[in-house]
Amino acid sequence: MRFVIQGTSFSMTPAEVLDATRDAHPQPIDGRHKYFVTLHERRYPIKQVLRLVTGLPAAGFGAQDAHRVLSRLGFRIDERPAGAERPDAARVVHGRRGAPSPAQAVGDAAGDYRSDGLRLLVVFETDEDGWQVASCPTLPGCHSQGRTREEALDSIREAIRGYLASMREHDVPLPRSTEFHVVEVRA
Repeated sequence: MRFVIQGTSFSMTPAEVLDATRDAHPQPIDGRHKYFVTLHERRYPIKQVLRLVTGLPAAGFGAQDAHRVLSRLGFRIDERPAGAERPDAARVVHGRRGAPSPAQAVGDAAGDYRSDGLRLLVVFETDEDGWQVASCPTLPGCHSQGRTREEALDSIREAIRGYLASMREHDVPLPRSTEFHVVEVRA
């Protein structure tokens, strides 16, 4: 398969991925890495795998590049196990119409997008490349990102608008607001 990362063209096969990782030890699961691929019965962060095959420095490409390439090569990508979360991510948030807004509950970390009176929670994480990844848990698979939290918020608003437009177009009922709780755990 041919692909381009940061303007450089590469060609790669699944066999080359397996060869490049055969003697490499996986980086530890420490919460910085969200996505993994299992090779040789070991779990590797996806960026480590792409770095080993291409020789690019980890700062030379994003996790989304690694996800795209490895998926297209036929490798299954898994998310990190729940027990491997970062200690600072031990916060659970849910929401309910009429209750304090998610923005009031968790400060600027929550989005306040309104469409037909709908308020949706937006959760932010920083990925291993330093990008802000925004997710809307009410809308499965609705994620976006930006270099800054403001960029990610603008981007997730657009993603939410598109998601809701698709739901309307396919006559899928819009989600209802749900109850939320903020749980803080001492690390």
